[in-house]
Amino acid sequence: AGSNIRIDTYGWEVKRVLPRINEDINDEWISDKTRYACDGLLKQRLDTPYIREKGKLVQTSWSKALIKIVKKLNNTKPEEIAGIIGDLVDMESMFIFKEFFNKVLNSSNLECRTKKTYLNPKNRMNYIFNSSINGIEECDLMLLIGTNPRLEATILNARIRKTYVNNNLKIFSIGNPGDLTYPYKIIGSNTQVLKEIIEGNHEISDEFKQSKKPIVIIGESALKNDSGKYVFESIKNYLIKNNHITKEWNALNILTQNASRVGAIDLGLYKLNKKDNFPILNKLDTNEFKILYLLGSDELKFNKKNEFIIYQGSHGDLGAQIADVILPGSAYTEKDGHFINLEGRIQKAFKASYPPGDAKEDWEIINELSELLKRKKLYNSKEELIDSMMNYIKLNKKDNNNKIIETQFLNEKILISPIDYYYSNVIARSSNTMSECRSEKLKIKPTGTDG
Repeated sequence: AGSNIRIDTYGWEVKRVLPRINEDINDEWISDKTRYACDGLLKQRLDTPYIREKGKLVQTSWSKALIKIVKKLNNTKPEEIAGIIGDLVDMESMFIFKEFFNKVLNSSNLECRTKKTYLNPKNRMNYIFNSSINGIEECDLMLLIGTNPRLEATILNARIRKTYVNNNLKIFSIGNPGDLTYPYKIIGSNTQVLKEIIEGNHEISDEFKQSKKPIVIIGESALKNDSGKYVFESIKNYLIKNNHITKEWNALNILTQNASRVGAIDLGLYKLNKKDNFPILNKLDTNEFKILYLLGSDELKFNKKNEFIIYQGSHGDLGAQIADVILPGSAYTEKDGHFINLEGRIQKAFKASYPPGDAKEDWEIINELSELLKRKKLYNSKEELIDSMMNYIKLNKKDNNNKIIETQFLNEKILISPIDYYYSNVIARSSNTMSECRSEKLKIKPTGTDG
């Protein structure tokens, strides 16, 4: 959600994380995970480059690691190189990564999605939370489609609960999210229910039409099947036809699960065409790439064959385990950086600590690689990079194309994918506190009333 926080450090170590008041986003709250996962910033850190030799990862110097990568890149065709962006990457790192691929490698094979979730990036409202977190308090009817906001966006869920308590908000769900801390009604768990609502044949169709400020929240679970395109485009068309997408109120909301996702789409870090929404992920499945560059990406599931994998990130996690070369980057607390939250609000994070050992800021690593490949840095300073990035966002505003896309109806189940809440990112997976929380949760026998 983009909660505002204060980070307290002692030397290099992050000692505690506290909330900062922001009435528009997190009030004065942060989730327990945000507060207590910070010990994961100290554990399993990558502080030196590694190269895989005879099947084992061995420590090496920066120059050896970068030269090995340069040799590989020089001997590989641009179309056989792909870059995948992780879930906690700041916008500066993503933008220089894009520039590196486009200008230095002549490749456009970039993707911020690690699961096949439908994306229509033509208009910015197609991938952000348009009603805003604060706007939830004005809502008079809510429909959740394939989402569990309690686990996917804890602070947003707290806002829904607050609105239920104050206004007795009516909440319906397609799919079963379990315990959300407030009552709601499950009206089905397939796309047929959605079709009935849209056609006006469902019990809540009339309520929807009479509603002044409804909110529809679409989760990634609803967008990941073959029917993802139908779910998104049909509900959007329905809301437009019923005047629920206007300048005063926009009822369409996408609940993204990654901190970097909205910024990545704004910066154009995706690839799709008319026939295929997931060309990069489909090519990964058939092992068509020779080099994979993972920028902080640990969530990617694919069967590695002979791909040469470069991993650049802060923790020795899933991405580092399959890598042939590891470049140690910095965590979000160790650099100034911009992030865009799920409502599309740009926010700046300030450096509170510094990268451990020989680790560097991510933009510097990519700049050095560029210098070795093309004898020229992409940017002479971080200020120049930020100016260029902000200029790109201004010039590439996704706000004009809102044409109606007709889609074929597909009757599919909408099942909410389980989330390993305490292990949802590299910092949480490295945290002892989160590991203890997770093992306690696993010990508790399900009673049918818990989440």
